[in-house]
Amino acid sequence: MRIVDAHLHLVTSEMVEEMRKDRGLREKEIREARKRLRLPEFELFDFHTTVKKWVSEFERYHIQKGIFLPFSHNLKEMLTLIKLSDRFIGFTTVDPTREGASELLEKGLKAGLKGIKLYPVNRFFHVNDPGADRVYELAEKYKVPVMIHFGLNIGPGSNLLYGNPLDLHPVALKYPQVNFIIAHFGCGFAREALFLAYQCANIYYGTSSSNAWINYLPYKTTLKDIFERFLEAAGPERLIFGTDSSYFPRGYRYNIFQEQKGILDELGVGEKEQERILGGNILRLLSVRP
Repeated sequence: MRIVDAHLHLVTSEMVEEMRKDRGLREKEIREARKRLRLPEFELFDFHTTVKKWVSEFERYHIQKGIFLPFSHNLKEMLTLIKLSDRFIGFTTVDPTREGASELLEKGLKAGLKGIKLYPVNRFFHVNDPGADRVYELAEKYKVPVMIHFGLNIGPGSNLLYGNPLDLHPVALKYPQVNFIIAHFGCGFAREALFLAYQCANIYYGTSSSNAWINYLPYKTTLKDIFERFLEAAGPERLIFGTDSSYFPRGYRYNIFQEQKGILDELGVGEKEQERILGGNILRLLSVRP
């Protein structure tokens, strides 16, 4: 079965150094948070070494294509990556409150990046702030989707005040031609994300990561339950598979694919519907051929 992973991160030593300069990245705090949350340690490699490792992972696990999402505004490495192989698809990112944000965003889209990733919880903005309108106008102009990380976030200094997916409701209504993807089922805000499935047909849902946010809910549930709820509310045509793979030596998180594929099988989701979730839906949104 074709696998298109819609949620990967390109993380290199050069990128991390750039983030230190740009945002005062607190790497020590990140490592401490990862330890507290029992997340694996990671190593940083230069761009060329990292790309070689990803090529090897794609071959090993038969990944047809992967969408790489940036943390940094510096798009030099992302633009280089997408030129190396059509199996690598890149998104751009922007802080809408930053001076020159729209120019930076358009530069990346003109250069061939296929979507936009927003981090309101990390960058401290509401997605329905009028200052973010230019982002959605450019998404509409270039016909690219906007993926948004709402909810819980490991990043030090993140602020959940900006993490409620309901902020997206007026935006999705105002820009019906733009497709929005809520990452990680809303990452703790599953209830709100499900409400949006009823209200807005242009909102999609990413399945990526271990979805450990489930452990912080005030009630017991399982990832299988979450899949069942979202399949009923949004349908298989609005679910988008991803693993949230990023660092090495962990590499590609094939265990997440196995778990989510197993859940789809248990729920009796048909082969055609699974093909949509595991690749067809994101390729359609990106207007990319298999």
